[in-house]
Amino acid sequence: MRILLLKVSGNLPPPVRGLGGLVFILCMLITSPVFCGVTDMVPDAAPGALSPRDPQFDAPVSRGILLAFTDQHEQSLRIFNRLLQAHPKHPAPNFFKRTNRFEKELEQNIQEAIEKGKRILRQKEDPWVCFYVGAAYGYRALQGFRRHDWIGAYLDAGRGVDNFKIALEKEPHLYDAYLGLGSYHYWRTAKSEALRLIAFWIPDKRELGLQQLEFAFEHGRYATHEAGYNLVVAYYDSGRYQKAIETLDRTISRKKTPGLTDLYYRGRLLIKLERWRDAESVFQELLKSLQTRDIPSVGYRVECRYWIAVALVAQNKKAEALELVRSTLKLGEQRNRKRELEGPFESFREINLKLFGIRHRLTQDETELRDDPP
Repeated sequence: MRILLLKVSGNLPPPVRGLGGLVFILCMLITSPVFCGVTDMVPDAAPGALSPRDPQFDAPVSRGILLAFTDQHEQSLRIFNRLLQAHPKHPAPNFFKRTNRFEKELEQNIQEAIEKGKRILRQKEDPWVCFYVGAAYGYRALQGFRRHDWIGAYLDAGRGVDNFKIALEKEPHLYDAYLGLGSYHYWRTAKSEALRLIAFWIPDKRELGLQQLEFAFEHGRYATHEAGYNLVVAYYDSGRYQKAIETLDRTISRKKTPGLTDLYYRGRLLIKLERWRDAESVFQELLKSLQTRDIPSVGYRVECRYWIAVALVAQNKKAEALELVRSTLKLGEQRNRKRELEGPFESFREINLKLFGIRHRLTQDETELRDDPP
């Protein structure tokens, strides 16, 4: 999750590069919802108060979400496929099918959720439909940020906030919407550092975003798990690693059983805290779990092995790390990028380059050690 400082124009598509592109971005930022004070708040809610139930989909959606966040993806998808067959014109089934592992299918489901929702909203402004459309735009914005598609990401984020505003005006207790608002306020600032060097008046909304994510975590009905993981990633991004671990523990406690995602985030945080032996153990456990599952996971396994190598080097187990890195680079050649999504922090390409870097350093060390006279 990075932006290249002072290289804004190099990341823009050809029609908006240069000064004209920069002006376009600044104008877009000036007119974006955040500058109008829209949804810049955290509501008061009684302890334990939750969003109202979706009048159409509460039971199957609740079940499908729990299955998805406990790594039972096939069962979860069966539920949402049945919903799609029963309600082909509603955006909710497509939105929840974003748990698909393949990027093209994921993007298609998000696009269909947006299109179906907009068709319904032309007839009437239903708060739940506004919520699903806003959430779909928000998810697409996050994907755009990860791909450095700044224009598309900012436009989608603004559309998402507009829909959340309508949803909350019609149903103020629809607290699940604060997952999208919190993500928008945090990542909009976190991703805008290059623009902030020029447009210094862009307000920093990260703390508001964290507060809204905390609110969604405590008071969302369907968004609580995702809000927890968004908080973990935001705290990680802001360098608050101990706070991220505490949030991860709270998230796991609501599911009872840790899943693959929980192990991954714990391992990443332990790396940041330089708890090398614990990190190695967690990534070994995650790797073992991945190897027992019938899912495309070459890239995921490569990343796990990379972090194990990092932990081994930190423990001065360089020979073991070098052997692992060499075998991992061979494993990476088997990855089919069309069948696997990228990780939440680094791309597969970035991880692979880091593996080459470790191999180079360790090979040099090995050569120097061999050449040194006794």
